[in-house]
Amino acid sequence: MPSNTTTSSLSPSPPPAAVLSASRPRLLEALSIVLVVVFLAAVLTTALPPRLLDPQWQLGFTETLINNASLALIGALLLPLAGWFDPAHKRLRALWKAIHRCALAASLGFLLLVPLQGYAGWTFYSTVTASQQQQTSQASQKLADLRQAIATATTHDELQVRVRKLFGQNAGLSPAEFRTPMAVLRPMLLARAQQASNQLMQRVEAQAAMKPDRLVKETIRITVSAIAYAIGFAFLAGVLPRNHAPGAPRWSRPFKT
Repeated sequence: MPSNTTTSSLSPSPPPAAVLSASRPRLLEALSIVLVVVFLAAVLTTALPPRLLDPQWQLGFTETLINNASLALIGALLLPLAGWFDPAHKRLRALWKAIHRCALAASLGFLLLVPLQGYAGWTFYSTVTASQQQQTSQASQKLADLRQAIATATTHDELQVRVRKLFGQNAGLSPAEFRTPMAVLRPMLLARAQQASNQLMQRVEAQAAMKPDRLVKETIRITVSAIAYAIGFAFLAGVLPRNHAPGAPRWSRPFKT
């Protein structure tokens, strides 16, 4: 008579739907942690070492925050979603409480990015413009001194000394120019100096015609994005009013804070 001991000892396997439902909180928790870690890695890579008074560092840090803030926001939103599947999960509750406490600080931080971006953008543009003007002024003065030296020098050696005084020891007349009489060499050098002066003026005009369009557009993008992220994290922190239709599900139900 065949034995049914083995058959009776086998316990029925849980249905696939139950296994999937049990794995969803762990999956969402893992995705949440991954997104937050990627966000922190991107921000810390840009922020370190900190140069708080450098406008270029401020602009780069602000841009990195805005470009990666969606990772942090989505990562935070996955936790209450996981709570719908397992409201009694202690680790999920602890993570949600930690993020809930940080959400208000994050919201205020994104609001502070608005004046920071404006200040850093204006400071960076002013610094670059002032540096360009200073370099242009110095180059223009050197060209004027060079023309004066060419026009007044009586010998090749005198001209060589004055040119090296202006442009360094690597500058000066070539062997062929030393063999050229001063009466022939002077007009040639003055023509070259005038050509360099014309190129400098063209560069000055091109710089004056340039407008900070890219900086303005980037400032507008970051300002709008920072306000939007500030509102999003404010909702996570629970500081903004939430209107619910009767019978509609509440996101705060899984983890009451």
